Amino acid sequence: MIKGVVALLAVGAFFLLFHFVLEPFMPEAEAFVVKLGGWGPVLFVAIFLIGTSIFVPESVLAIAAGAIFGLWMGLVWVVVAGTISAVFMFILGRHFLRNRVELILNGHPKVRAIDAAASSAGFRLMLLLRLSPLSYTLLNYLLAVSRARFRPYLLACLGMFPGNFSTVYIGFAAKHASDLATRVKDADGHLPPGDSWVHEITLFVGLAAAILASVVVARIAMQEIRKAADAASISAPETPS
Repeated sequence: MIKGVVALLAVGAFFLLFHFVLEPFMPEAEAFVVKLGGWGPVLFVAIFLIGTSIFVPESVLAIAAGAIFGLWMGLVWVVVAGTISAVFMFILGRHFLRNRVELILNGHPKVRAIDAAASSAGFRLMLLLRLSPLSYTLLNYLLAVSRARFRPYLLACLGMFPGNFSTVYIGFAAKHASDLATRVKDADGHLPPGDSWVHEITLFVGLAAAILASVVVARIAMQEIRKAADAASISAPETPS
């Protein structure tokens, strides 16, 4: 019950984030993207790569993609951007930031336990980590300094899909709700021609189903991650003092 309430509050927070932070800039952003044409998605990928590399939450960018590009194209560009950014951060963390990231890990034993598990478990655990609600950027850097190999790391990016779909859907639904409110107001309280309450209810039921599915998947993934982390902690040799 408590977790369900927390999930609803999180969804509400995302809608408020859209309404108060993103929505005021949407008309200008949409006009700018239309003006850019084919360069619009390229710009989004570049912003996503730079932003997530410095710990801007990828969920905020995914919500913006859903509002600007729509549900399906927004999902496509978020998946493309997320994969490219994951590769970039893997290279950056492994070859340029290893010492700094490892210093941070040493101060967080629980994260270090996940690091040990990721190093030994390979693709399966990395996929579970992608399905979990762990920070996207932190996870990329964490895996970069682990003993994870690049190919399974790249394949495990498939695990980003459920979370990406949910957050892009939230942006799309929030933008749709905002536009609908404007059109209903212009139509004197009636739905605009060609629309129906069945369509609107279906859209938001779909949103609820997507969020529920991602929450369930994330919960199962976290349970498996804790088991793997506990096993890694038990089996890891103690560091001599």
